[in-house]
Amino acid sequence: MSRGTFQRIPAEKQRLILDTAMHEFASKGFHKANINTIAERAGISVGAMYKYFSSKQELFLETLQLGIDFLNDTYAAVSGSPGNPFEKIRAVFTNALAHALDNPQVLQLYLSLLSPSMDDLAATYARTIEEVGHTHLKKIVADGIRDGFIRRDLDQDIAILFLDNHLMMFVFSQVSAYLKIRQETFLEGRVNPERFIRETVLVCKRMFGTDETTLPGATRSVRQKGV
Repeated sequence: MSRGTFQRIPAEKQRLILDTAMHEFASKGFHKANINTIAERAGISVGAMYKYFSSKQELFLETLQLGIDFLNDTYAAVSGSPGNPFEKIRAVFTNALAHALDNPQVLQLYLSLLSPSMDDLAATYARTIEEVGHTHLKKIVADGIRDGFIRRDLDQDIAILFLDNHLMMFVFSQVSAYLKIRQETFLEGRVNPERFIRETVLVCKRMFGTDETTLPGATRSVRQKGV
């Protein structure tokens, strides 16, 4: 990719091109997306587009990086802060919901990687994508164990995978008709994001928390810890 050429154009133009490409890839999938259409809608010539990106795949990967940045933003401000891990989990779910509603095309882009036709790209880039959530959730859980909020005998890997799976199903249900119906089915039509997040945090406390965290007086105990 002629990344230097792309980086030299104004930031607003860069973002316009990437947003346009993301919408095209998210709505049509990688194989049906048309780079000529992307160029036209972004207001640039096809020739200019190929000066910035040597192929459709390279443009797709650049939009994927934009999605990774969105994903990292969901976690970064939360995982590095001090405090109760269960409130951090609440914040992660709340932030993820806001990002999903504001940027549905990012999630649609990731969903496209689940198609068997995308296995080659998924095999190359899935670990990079998934490592974002893994790293931040691992820190939240590890800090919670260190600070006495989460049980020391907890299998951290299983806990982190549980949290990430639950989070992914929650946010993907905002953009996938099938997953939305699935959520509605299991919740018997009582779909309410605030309730979902609140009860998820409660379940996590009961599954992962120490006795002190789950007892009625836990709030006072947390304050005594300086949180």
